[in-house]
Amino acid sequence: MAANPGPLDLALDALVLLVDVQPAFIECMHGDPEPVIVRLERLLGLARLADLPVITTLERPTSTKGSVPERLQVAMPEGTLRFEKSTFDCTGEPAIRAALASSGRRTVVVAGAETDVCILQSVLGLLAAGYEVRLLEDCVFSSEVDPRAALRRMERAGALPCTFKTFAYEVTATVDRTRWPKAWLQRLARDPDLWLPPEDLPPLGGSSSGVT
Repeated sequence: MAANPGPLDLALDALVLLVDVQPAFIECMHGDPEPVIVRLERLLGLARLADLPVITTLERPTSTKGSVPERLQVAMPEGTLRFEKSTFDCTGEPAIRAALASSGRRTVVVAGAETDVCILQSVLGLLAAGYEVRLLEDCVFSSEVDPRAALRRMERAGALPCTFKTFAYEVTATVDRTRWPKAWLQRLARDPDLWLPPEDLPPLGGSSSGVT
């Protein structure tokens, strides 16, 4: 397993993997989708701020399952890589494995759907491949009412449980913005919404992430 990055180093080592955020899964999500979608928007904003690579996957057939919602597509950084997949474990697709490897990043931050199927199998695949996995438990969702067994299994396999708030503050590391990279400050000056306090996120309520 990769060594745990230190403060600010995480921004240089992390990659965001957004798994199967498609209408077919959003519409059958247990609980209110809005708080999760807002967190995903914030996650993509953080990726733009801190120059984190993003890989997004879509489960086939997209003709029936759909694509990433427009509001998330707008939030994605330039250069986001998009792949369709047939395997539940995204590392089962050679093109996705190659994109992960070529990124040079060893910490994969996982969000999306479904917690107990594609998220579970992808996390186990990533761990087996030697990546460190930050599992954003408030940014994953499922039609399953109680996905806690899947969350426990991933954590016991070595995934680090996390929330968007925790990850956001690990990446930024300090309230002293003079210590942030100059490029971050330039991006923030152009788009202040890239960094919004995580404390104002809507409560998850009945979301099927397993976080309440």
